[in-house]
Amino acid sequence: MITNQATEGRFSRRLRNAAGPLRDERGSFIVEAMVSAFLLLVLAMGFLSALDTAAMSSGNLKSRGVAASLARDDMERLRAFKVADLVSLNATRTQVVGGATYTISSTTRWVDDVNGGATCGSGASKTDYLKVVSTVTYPLMGTTQPVKNESLVAIPNGAVGGATGGLIAKVTGSSGAAIAGVGVTITGPATGSGSTDVGGCMFWSALALGGYYVDISRPGYVDRAGSNVVRRTASVIAGATNSVAFEYDQAASANVAFDTQIGASVQPAQGVGISYQHGGMPQGTVNVTSATSATSISTGARVFPFADAYAVWGGACAGADPRTYGQTTPMVTFAPGAIQSVTVRMPALNLRIQKNGVAFTAANVRISPATAGCGSTFSNPAGQISSAGALTQPGMPYGDYNVCIDDGSRRVQTSSAIQNRAPGGTTLTTLNITASSTAGRCS
Repeated sequence: MITNQATEGRFSRRLRNAAGPLRDERGSFIVEAMVSAFLLLVLAMGFLSALDTAAMSSGNLKSRGVAASLARDDMERLRAFKVADLVSLNATRTQVVGGATYTISSTTRWVDDVNGGATCGSGASKTDYLKVVSTVTYPLMGTTQPVKNESLVAIPNGAVGGATGGLIAKVTGSSGAAIAGVGVTITGPATGSGSTDVGGCMFWSALALGGYYVDISRPGYVDRAGSNVVRRTASVIAGATNSVAFEYDQAASANVAFDTQIGASVQPAQGVGISYQHGGMPQGTVNVTSATSATSISTGARVFPFADAYAVWGGACAGADPRTYGQTTPMVTFAPGAIQSVTVRMPALNLRIQKNGVAFTAANVRISPATAGCGSTFSNPAGQISSAGALTQPGMPYGDYNVCIDDGSRRVQTSSAIQNRAPGGTTLTTLNITASSTAGRCS
């Protein structure tokens, strides 16, 4: 019995020793199972993604095949058009195939018969070509390019002429580049409207003979004169095509601030108007006036973006141009659509205003420009004379000024015009009201 018990004890110990490692490995079995499951999930997702990609690729190929067929059909349809109907064609329609809606765009533009580049065709005056383009887009095309079918149609001399004529509007920007998307209308013996193509062109054929108005417009665009709506006149003659050219670009603007110098100190100033000038402007100088005195004035979006600079100055008249007096003025270059900030100097009209030799803050002040064309009169508002008898806002546009002050019953004025012609301002002028001053108020 002792022998059997010993044997049983040894056997039990062996079993316990063998079970220990098994217990230690239970966690590793769980980890291995989780890793296997994760790898199976990743493989399954990759497989499903591959199936989706294949399905999408197959669907896209099918859609592109339908789009290509529609583009070919549209091109065949356009080949049956008359030349007069093809000129300046820009039409869009839709067609449903297999439950999907396809958009078909049909356009034409003139191309040069020498180099194939976009041009404003002359139609009846020489042989050019019309490039006919059918473009088809479809749902879920994503970043894929639309399906496009192109063809050239020769337009021989006189094909769009005969007893009628043609008219071309050509629109270019300040750099000479074509401007597309500009609305063009014609009125006269016939009427029509459309938009310029990628070559900046709008072409009408088979027009009744006579005189026409050609108008262009596009929001945010101006011509050299700063006009948004621009009109030209043109004539249509038999068997030929006349053209009208426009220079038109995205308008720029300027925010103009004022400063003035009093002694060695420069401080903000107030102005009532600004001017800007460029040699390419038909009217030379544009004056922009402000309804009230302000430390800055905006031109608004009305500045044509010439490649070279404009001169800008304070004062709504050509006589306030600092260059008239041998001074400089800010020169500003505008890019299409840009907003430029510029500060202009208003020289200080340095006055000492007194009554019986003492600073007189209650005086009425009237400042009248003596410069031709600058006819505004500046009246000093109440509270704009300092305790020292000086103007608190002495900055004035360049030019010459007559000054008069009064106390309500007597007045005194300058014997000659004060020349406000230097950026540092004028020398000090003292106006002193006394009992012997002229009776009456400044007028």
